[in-house]
Amino acid sequence: LSFRAEYPKAVKLLFNTYFIKMERIDSEIVASARQLGKWLNLVAYFAAKSEIKEDSPNYWEELRKIKSKVLVELESSIFSAKTGDALIAQVITRAGRLSGMDAPESASLYMEKTLDGELPLDQAKNLLIAFSRLRNKKQSEEQPQSVTTEYGEEEEEDLSNE
Repeated sequence: LSFRAEYPKAVKLLFNTYFIKMERIDSEIVASARQLGKWLNLVAYFAAKSEIKEDSPNYWEELRKIKSKVLVELESSIFSAKTGDALIAQVITRAGRLSGMDAPESASLYMEKTLDGELPLDQAKNLLIAFSRLRNKKQSEEQPQSVTTEYGEEEEEDLSNE
């Protein structure tokens, strides 16, 4: 994760296994964090998409750069949080301002456990950062096949039990 890249959706299985088995975080909390991370990734995508004209010559390259910049801004909010409530407030506020969207209801368990301290702050941060870097389905659907192939997603199968 230190490379600040986006990872194919198939990495979700690795993240789930790590957080559930190694970090011993309840699978429902992990699933809820995954939904918030997915939303953050989508926020970054829409924020980037709104800044670029669709007919620009390097549209997908520019979109990736701006999306990455937005994700770094969101990560900065995550890293700078000193408490669970600050983490939730900072990242939700920042993402909401960028997108005009509300966080998904499915993320409420993660947010509650982070707010009440049941989920330690470092684990809460790690969950959110990991899942926010999974490529979103919306972007994969919209981008041309040549870009999808570059990410190794052309024959991706769903490895989860969702």
